[in-house]
Amino acid sequence: MLSTALRRAPLVTLLVLLLTSATATAQQGSPYYLSLKRDLLYGGVATGSVVLGDVLRSRTPDIVLADLRLGTIPGFDRAATRFSSERARKGSDYALYASAGLPILLIAGDRTRRDAGKLAILFAETMALNQGLTNIVKSVALRPRPYVFDENLAPTTVIRSNDWAAFLSGHTSVSAAGGFFFARAFADYYPDSKLKPYAWALGAGLPALTGYLRIRAGQHYPSDVVAGYALGAVVGYLVPALHRKPIANQKITLAPAGSGIYLSYRFE
Repeated sequence: MLSTALRRAPLVTLLVLLLTSATATAQQGSPYYLSLKRDLLYGGVATGSVVLGDVLRSRTPDIVLADLRLGTIPGFDRAATRFSSERARKGSDYALYASAGLPILLIAGDRTRRDAGKLAILFAETMALNQGLTNIVKSVALRPRPYVFDENLAPTTVIRSNDWAAFLSGHTSVSAAGGFFFARAFADYYPDSKLKPYAWALGAGLPALTGYLRIRAGQHYPSDVVAGYALGAVVGYLVPALHRKPIANQKITLAPAGSGIYLSYRFE
């Protein structure tokens, strides 16, 4: 059971190498700062959550439909049982790839391109933590997906572990983590950019589209999508926020200006 999870161990080595390299470079002009000790802790927690989530998922048994306690579906979630669009399922995959790939757009800017190594570390921490938490929640909730309630399924139908991993939506959480990471990083590097509202619209909109398509595909209930969106958004926003330079690292400039005093902050 541990073998699958431990395949991700090389990610820890890669994170250490990237972190050592990035912390050795000058951080002037960047809104973020790295600390070898702190980020190894963050990376370790994120990697640990991935390993734990994989182990828990691997222990979810396959059972027959007759042995699965389906329970009742809340009224606001019942609509999902009427959907089963294959086109929407494929579309949700494309929306996921687009959302998770949004941070690649950051290399188009000079400031973010110079900080590519640092941003890679922050993004790796974000996605690993989000994936780990998503799998842990799925393994604890064990909620059957909407299509399991199909009345045409025979009682002897085998229900695989992924068939009762509806809560929460992994596609939506990964999509939101990538989207909100991109929007937050763009806003931090280019606070005065006229493109900032569009970055937020793109970062928040694509995950919403992903979640909608997952519902239309019959893979998730609305509540699964809302929870997945919330988790991904929090992780994608919070990881960059935790790396913001503290006030002590901001330069304050005081200078006479006519009959008054000019006060400004310069972020390193």
